[in-house]
Amino acid sequence: MKKTTVARGPLQGLLLTGALLGAGIAQAADLEVVDPWVALAPPGAHATAAFMELKNPGDTAIDVVSADAEGFRAVELHLSVNEGGMHRMIEQERITVPAGESVHLAPGGYHVMLIGPERSLPEGEVVEIDLGLADGGQVTVEAPVTPREKAMGGNGQSHGHQH
Repeated sequence: MKKTTVARGPLQGLLLTGALLGAGIAQAADLEVVDPWVALAPPGAHATAAFMELKNPGDTAIDVVSADAEGFRAVELHLSVNEGGMHRMIEQERITVPAGESVHLAPGGYHVMLIGPERSLPEGEVVEIDLGLADGGQVTVEAPVTPREKAMGGNGQSHGHQH
């Protein structure tokens, strides 16, 4: 299980000290990102999506209010919904991770929409995504490009599902 967090090694002490001084750093340090991945898109695709689990071990809700990644025309927070048999995506102003809980960004639900890639992304390439928090903090996520079937525990055979 890949886990990406803000605080690592010698920086951990500095970030923890900063957390005591500023709420933005406190929230960023509290938000844990687990198993991030970007869906491998077919050549010429106009968009793809990033998925992950957002964990908040803290005692205050954390709001993710933006996402950014180089190499895309736009990056947005989305929710996929099924209304009357029609699948559509709705841009979200925020994704709230309640205190002590997790929110799964997964196909068919919340996700980070990566729109207008400047080039095709090969399997295994790592996309760096910056998640902006409501309090001004930021969490950087490293998400490898992975076929959906592989990321979701399948046997590598496509079932015809696309984002």
